[in-house]
Amino acid sequence: MNIEYLSEARYSDFIDFCIKYRNEIDDSFLYEEDLKNFQPDEDNPTYIVLNDQSKIIAAVSLIKDSYFRRGKKGRFRIFHSVEPNLNIYKLMLQSIKSHTTEIDQVFLFIQEDNLVVRDIFHFMQFNIERYAYFLTREDMDVAQPNLPNDYSFKNFQFNKDEEVYLYVRNTGFAILRGSETPLTVEEVKNMENKADYLEGGIFLLYHQEKPIGVVRSSRDFYNNESVLNIGPLALIPEYQGKGLGRQLLRKALEFGKNTGLPKAVLSANADNERAVHLYTKEGFKKEESVVCYNYKL
Repeated sequence: MNIEYLSEARYSDFIDFCIKYRNEIDDSFLYEEDLKNFQPDEDNPTYIVLNDQSKIIAAVSLIKDSYFRRGKKGRFRIFHSVEPNLNIYKLMLQSIKSHTTEIDQVFLFIQEDNLVVRDIFHFMQFNIERYAYFLTREDMDVAQPNLPNDYSFKNFQFNKDEEVYLYVRNTGFAILRGSETPLTVEEVKNMENKADYLEGGIFLLYHQEKPIGVVRSSRDFYNNESVLNIGPLALIPEYQGKGLGRQLLRKALEFGKNTGLPKAVLSANADNERAVHLYTKEGFKKEESVVCYNYKL
């Protein structure tokens, strides 16, 4: 068994490995659209572990783009061994550490019921940061959004509304674990170029002339089916708890139905009880419970 940095010669083998095993792990960055443009580089250091027959039996790839570096974090695209072998995981972590000089911690998500690998992470001194739910809604028929007087929705426009989006999203998520790092104007502009972008799927909520809320709808894939992904959904703090989040959610679902997508998905921190209650009351069901583990460097 040996470990090596991903080379061009083994690139297609690595992609095949990711596709083969992505259903066993967090696949957030392992869809075809993500892997199509993937290249190992300083923002994506990647190693593969080979057995004596030169077959890939484990792989680790870390995402530390500008957004994650601002938060002093790196997120694993994949950190997986075919066999839950402690020594293999330790070897992969040690190799990736040489690429972490700009960050303070690395993190990943794992299914709550994957007790064998969770034991390995505990032994390696990974810590539980939070729990999260992945929720789905099968029925796209939804009550129409119903805003109070003096409130209105506006379609987000690129090259015009980036600062408004930033103000609402960054203010609303300032203390939300996992989303505290603020976005930049360039990152908002780049949403238009991403594979998951749906034209007309971003809505701003105003109280008179004041921007107070935002919801983004994008294309995702779940169980090999194209679905609507809702998020972020954010309100600035002084407007939370007034039923406006429900209207933002319904606006996104209405858009998804009009777009022809058959199902909606979203994620929520388990300790964000208000949000989880809203989603379940609006017809979402918990499909998965996952644990976010971090490792202090």
